[in-house]
Amino acid sequence: MSDSLVPHKSRDHRQRGIAALVCAIAMLAASPLPVAWQHWKYFRPIDAPAADSPRIAALALPQQVYAHAAPSLADLRVIDDTAAEVPYFLHSREQSAYFAPPFPATIMENSFSPGNYTQLVLDLAKYNRFHSSLRIETPENEFMQWVEIDASDDASVWRIVQEHAPIFRFLQEGHGGTDVVQYSPNNARYLRVRILDGSKRFPVTRVEIVATPPEKPEREPFRVNFVSAKSTAPNQTAWSADLGGGNAPVREVRFEVGPEEFVREVTIQSSRDNAHWFVTDTGEIFRFTQGTHQCEQLSVPIGGTPGPYLSQPFVPDRYLRVEIANGNDKPLADVVPRAYIAAQHVVFQQRPGRTYRLLYGQSEAKPAQYDLRRRVNQIQINAAVAVSAGAEDENSAWTDPRAWTETHGFVVWFGVGFAVLLLAYTAIQSLRRSGATGHQ
Repeated sequence: MSDSLVPHKSRDHRQRGIAALVCAIAMLAASPLPVAWQHWKYFRPIDAPAADSPRIAALALPQQVYAHAAPSLADLRVIDDTAAEVPYFLHSREQSAYFAPPFPATIMENSFSPGNYTQLVLDLAKYNRFHSSLRIETPENEFMQWVEIDASDDASVWRIVQEHAPIFRFLQEGHGGTDVVQYSPNNARYLRVRILDGSKRFPVTRVEIVATPPEKPEREPFRVNFVSAKSTAPNQTAWSADLGGGNAPVREVRFEVGPEEFVREVTIQSSRDNAHWFVTDTGEIFRFTQGTHQCEQLSVPIGGTPGPYLSQPFVPDRYLRVEIANGNDKPLADVVPRAYIAAQHVVFQQRPGRTYRLLYGQSEAKPAQYDLRRRVNQIQINAAVAVSAGAEDENSAWTDPRAWTETHGFVVWFGVGFAVLLLAYTAIQSLRRSGATGHQ
């Protein structure tokens, strides 16, 4: 055999292997689940490239899973073609750094230059990591100010890290505004904050460094429609949405708004029954221009994210309600709210020669607990092989995991009713016999 034939045989061998894997996945998709998994109603084949050695794989969780899975995804399972349970964990890139407590900066200087600005010089000697946002605390309730921030390693040579950013508060109009200023990430020891109003000193009582994540959280649009709803108070515009199974990790509502300028307060509520609501979050959206600078914020975050102080992220109930308070202003034109969820990934270890399925739809399942998350570091997660899920299929061998009395409640009630009637009949017959005996 000539050497030139060897590569072709090797390529044919690989092609046959890939074809066999595809056939195996197709057979899995078309077959019922094994008996051990008969209580799981839905499954999806996992399409993963063939592996030569064990490796970490990550499956982007399809949004449709949320509608059929148990609350908190407690029933989510991964199995291989031998029906063996495969350890996994759910991973999402969240802003866990926000849970680091704010760091109080030392104010070295608090001065006023008439006609120019109020100036603060901050010392961050004990803050030994990168920073990119700070909060300015003030007793003022009605203000609109612009802030400039410079950074320095020696408090002598300065470089601009934020040229022009707004802080404002209009409590008389019901607007909390914002007191957080973001700037270019740096690890400088000193910051110089200038509040660009030369007419009077701007009072500042405290400045905190707010922890900022190294990367933005991963968000994806959630395919749900908001419909107009009846507002709960005058001068409000409201929408509501049915999130389905109530499992979707909705983290943000973003607004598409026409070109007008505005500042509006937003209230977000959640409900299990579309009748009783509780407030989950409030925030503000705005767009306005000061001079040549435009300020814009068109999103409101929802709930918390995993971190040192919150073990589980907040997940709204099935129904979500969004309200915009208009005050005496006319309602905003062309407003479209859109929900965004935290993208979740099922991370598991893929082994050579194995095929996998994702299972869900078991109402009585308890949350799975594996030690895989403690054995895998962030570098491995970032390098995980991306795999995908096939179309949802329904288990033809499914049996309801609930107790017989729960699934056949009508039979139980029929039996109870029959027993009551039998007891009543027996009692009546006894009374009749007693009456007949008394007349004798």
